[in-house]
Amino acid sequence: MSAPLGRQVTSRIRVRGWLRTESPLHVGGLQHDPSEPLPIAVDGKGRLYVPGTTVAGVLRAWCLGTGEIPSAMDELWGYESDDGEGGQASRVIVADALVTSTTATDEHGVPAKPLEFDVLEFRPSVGIDRVTGAAAPEFLYGRQVVPIGCYLRLELDIESREDADRDEARLGALLAALSGRQVRVGASTSKGFGSVRLLDDPLDVVVDRFDSPEGLLAVLRNDPSRRRTVASLREASPDLPPRRKTLDVRIEWAPNAPVMVRSGADGLFVDTLPLATRIDGRHLTLVLPGSSIKGVLRSQAELIERTARSLPAPSAQTGEPAARHGAAFRAQLDQLPAVRALFGAARDDVGTRGVGALRAEECLASVTIPQELWTSVTGFGDEVRPPDGDQPPHMPEPIRDRLADLGLERADHVALDRWTGGAADGRLFSVLEPHGVRWEPIRLSVDLTRLDTVHDVGIALLLLVLRDLADGRITIGAATNRGFGDVDILDITLSGGPWPEPVSLANALAGPAISSLSDAWTAYLAQEVS
Repeated sequence: MSAPLGRQVTSRIRVRGWLRTESPLHVGGLQHDPSEPLPIAVDGKGRLYVPGTTVAGVLRAWCLGTGEIPSAMDELWGYESDDGEGGQASRVIVADALVTSTTATDEHGVPAKPLEFDVLEFRPSVGIDRVTGAAAPEFLYGRQVVPIGCYLRLELDIESREDADRDEARLGALLAALSGRQVRVGASTSKGFGSVRLLDDPLDVVVDRFDSPEGLLAVLRNDPSRRRTVASLREASPDLPPRRKTLDVRIEWAPNAPVMVRSGADGLFVDTLPLATRIDGRHLTLVLPGSSIKGVLRSQAELIERTARSLPAPSAQTGEPAARHGAAFRAQLDQLPAVRALFGAARDDVGTRGVGALRAEECLASVTIPQELWTSVTGFGDEVRPPDGDQPPHMPEPIRDRLADLGLERADHVALDRWTGGAADGRLFSVLEPHGVRWEPIRLSVDLTRLDTVHDVGIALLLLVLRDLADGRITIGAATNRGFGDVDILDITLSGGPWPEPVSLANALAGPAISSLSDAWTAYLAQEVS
């Protein structure tokens, strides 16, 4: 008797819902010109989307937890044998996730409002040479990102056999994790990108049974009893591998001077604008990208370790080719093992290359800027821009007053000629400075599972960096050599790892856990690095 075609399926769990972007999202697409920003993926119809392979990959990674047992989810997510002679297809079917501006669908359940390309934002990034303090050669790049407040269509099926109850429980745990923003999607997640949240409504979860006449009739009749809640899926044990351990850091702070990261575009009335991001369809706010926060913390971590070791940073000689300076900058980033473990490695030839354990979230300002006001300032609307080479026109008084009410002031600067003592030609510029702007807390998290064998050393280095931040030794953002970026740290709270309950930084530094961390740090510094 021949075997039946296909695989046996006794039930099917079907999920149709929406993921809302809670931070910028980037999933890379095809790049035609290396001088252009890193583009976002588009489907065959030219619509922005996240491939189903990407969504399936991050969901599987969450299910695997610590990853200590790589085969733990093979039966659910599929596998291929090492010799290529066997394997199993995944029982989880994940569709491509179209990026949309709303959760509306047409009569066929297809998303009705694909996101327009003009809504995308641009995020510039630059590496800062540790020796010169200037931009490192070959390290200026940018990427397009989907802003906050957009939506991804989530369509997921699980085909079950004898373990239907366990599959339901695992799906319930996964959906709860998506609701709790525990799953990241796309690139640069350690810099705050890719945070998504599953919406409670609209969310359609249906369980179909194919192993009884009653179940088949319910499917044919579209019986409402087939619909389930996320809570009802979690009645059985999900039997998931151990979860990853994290240390969360919350930093309450206030600016003592203007704090901003420069936008990649000039304004109509102002030369230099602070970086802004969309928070909904009609409003924006200022933002400190996670890459900037992580960058200043990494620089201080390198300074701490190099000072303790009396180890200078590698550098190229003046006049050498840009490629030599770029290589020296990569060596600066990757020379120190503790910094590399905490913040990540850049070079392919480093044995422990990979993403670091520390994640810095995007930090948003508390100010809400209307879209039409920001359009007037940037000149991306119908206003006529001045000819190239001309100074920005005078800012109209109504726009200046509205910005001032939001804590933003235009400040004019000029460079003085050292010979004449007068204003230097072509050196007059203006900055829109955030003087009266309040900010949300800075949020960091450390994946203690990823730190692995350097667990105590990584935590010790992080505490030293946080101590220097609390003592006012670290400035944030752009133009810090010109009076910007000075901050007052109000409180730093740690939770997780050695501190199961939230504890202040001062109490952590004075607590019993610090002894073992100090011993690990001392032993680490006794080791030589190349």
